[in-house]
Formats: sequence, C-alpha cells, structure tokens
Amino acid sequence: MPRRPAVTDEAPGADDTRPEPFDAGALALLTEVDPRESGLVDDGSPDRTTALERHPVATPADRPRTAVAEPEPDPVTTAMPVRATAPERPGGPRPPSRVTPVTTTARRRSLKGPLLLVLSLLLVAGIGVGAWWFGWARYTTAPGVLGLDEAAASAKLESAGLDAEAGDPAYSENVAAGLVIATDPEPGGKVLDGGTVTLVLSLGPERYDVPQLAGQTEDQAQDALAATNLAFGSSKGRWSETVPEGQVIRTSPKAGTTLKPGATVDLVLSRGRKPIEVKDWTGKDLDDATAALEKRGLQVDVASEEYSDTVPDGVVISQDPTTGTLFRGDTVTFVVSKGPELVEVPRVRAMGVDAATELLEGLGFQVATEQSDNYLGLGYVFSSDPGAGDAVPKGSTITLFLI
Repeated sequence: MPRRPAVTDEAPGADDTRPEPFDAGALALLTEVDPRESGLVDDGSPDRTTALERHPVATPADRPRTAVAEPEPDPVTTAMPVRATAPERPGGPRPPSRVTPVTTTARRRSLKGPLLLVLSLLLVAGIGVGAWWFGWARYTTAPGVLGLDEAAASAKLESAGLDAEAGDPAYSENVAAGLVIATDPEPGGKVLDGGTVTLVLSLGPERYDVPQLAGQTEDQAQDALAATNLAFGSSKGRWSETVPEGQVIRTSPKAGTTLKPGATVDLVLSRGRKPIEVKDWTGKDLDDATAALEKRGLQVDVASEEYSDTVPDGVVISQDPTTGTLFRGDTVTFVVSKGPELVEVPRVRAMGVDAATELLEGLGFQVATEQSDNYLGLGYVFSSDPGAGDAVPKGSTITLFLI
C-alpha cells in the first residue's frame, strides 16, 4: 500500500472544540470486519449508531496543520484496536473512547486451523470406538477344549457363553476316538458372544481292512482296493486247479488284515490249470509208470492184461494217451503184459510117438524126438522134457525120448 503524504492543517489555531479527527487508515480497517459489527450497516436496532456517527471522518479542513506521517499498515496484524473519540460535548467532559476490535484474514485462518484439528480428532476417536466395538468388544475368546470328549467340551463352551456343534469327524494317529482334535475357531481365537464353536471329533487312527478279493478279476480287485484307500502293488500268476484263469486266488497280505491308508496290497492271480506233459511208458515197468504219473496228480488205470510172447510180464504193452498234455486228475490208461501164456505139459509116457506128437502140437507146443539110453526101437515114448505137469509158455518145444 503506498505511503500517504503528510497532511497539515490549513488553519493553525482552529477551533479545538471540533470532533477529534478519525484517521482514514482506521476506517479501512473497520471495513474488514463484519459490517454489522463495525456499525456500517444498520440492522434495525434502535440503539445502534453507525460507525460514521460514532467516529466522524476528519476532512482536510478539520485536520490540524501539524504534519503527521501515517504509518504503513502491517498486513499480518491480527487485531488492532482503533481509538474513536466522540465530539466533546458543551459544558461537560468527553465520554470515554470506545475501542472496537478489528479481525483480519489472518485471524480467521488462525481459528480455522484448531477447528479442523478438533474435528479430525473427533473423527479418529469415532473410528477407533467403532473399530473397538465391531472388532473386539462384541467378541470373546474361544476356550481350549482339545482332548475332551464331546459332552465335556460342550459344557465348557456353554459356561463361556458359547454354543457347541459337532462338525465332520476326522482321523487322528494320536487322539483316541471320540475326543476333540480341533475346533473352529481355534482355542484362543475370537468368536462373537453367544456364537458357535464347531468341534472336530477324532475317529482314532485311520485304518482299513484288506477286502476279500478272491474270484474277482484284476481290474475289479484294483478298484476295490482304491475304494478302501489301499494301493495296488503287483500281480503274480499261480497255477490253480479250482480258480479260473485271470481271477484272484488270494491277496498278500491276506484278506482281513488291517493296514494304514495307502498301504500296498499284492494280488495272486490264477493262470488256470497246470498242464502236465505225458511221456510214453510203453515197454516200461507198470509200477514205475504208476508212481511217476500219480506224483504229478494224474490217475493210472490198467485197462487190461494180456499174454505176450514178446513183452515180459508186468511191462506196459500200450498206453492211452501216449503223449500230449493232461491236467491234474486226468487218467492215463495202460495195457499190461502178462508175459507168455503158460500151458501144462500133458503126460505122454508109454504113448506111441505119433500119438504123443499129435497131442502136444494140439496144445501149441513144438515136438522134438530123441532116442533114450535104453532105446530098443519099439517106437514108444519113454519120457519128455519138460516133464508132465510142468507149465511152460505156449509154443515151447517139448522133447520126447523114445525107447
């Protein structure tokens, strides 16, 4: 703001009874305040006077002639009292001057800052109270009930003002069946007053029995193991006379064995009936053939016994089947030799040589003749070899000794 030039009174020694001049700079400050507070605006009150009536502005003619330097106004002044002197009344002393506070823009700013601070503090306090109420005041701590049975755990929760409900049970390797192994929320966790705590009860250790799989196919057995949380290990084939090929004979471990989840189970599968190769026992002793075949699970049947001039007694003449593949319980049939047929030599002593020869040849013998030591030329049989009564194979030669 430019400095005002010094003003001097035009007439020294002017009448001192005139009202004390009101500086124009003070008037400018008055306009900064509320017009109603400064008296510049009539608000209708009967006892209120305007600022100009209380503080008349001195004109250049009314100012004293003494030069007065007007100070430069300070823009940062917050309040400056302005002295306004009322005109001196005739016959009495002057009334005391009234001091009117003038509020500047800096003053309003200084009040606005603390007000915002107070409002901010109130807002933070409100948020804190709300967070405390919704975050903690309405909640309580869930008590620990691990290791208790359902009844005891429920009673403890009810004493804390909480409800209990049973959730899905779970297996536990360390907690016995029927005891609490977990809660929701966990012990020490926050839960609404009157809220519910879910109890997880133990089923005990998780175990599964090996199912009965005999007679099932390999695929069916694997599906059954997976359904009981057991794992398929491997398959081994074994001959079986009773279980059809491709079906399970047994399991390892055996059915009914209790295992942990994921344990492996091996399968023993049937390869069907075991084939037995049959060799030819013709010309072999029947007793040896019988022992070997019965040891392999085959049956031996002697269909017949026949005389044989070429096959010794007790030796296999023929067999059925002679070769090939049989199975346990099948039968091998043999024809066994009785050896040569035996015929009793008849008595031919004292018979004529022709008659004796005819008789022996009729029995299937061969006849030969020789002279005895006492040969007389009579033409009769003195003796025979083999002698009368001996059993000899049919076709044998009988020697007749003549006398």
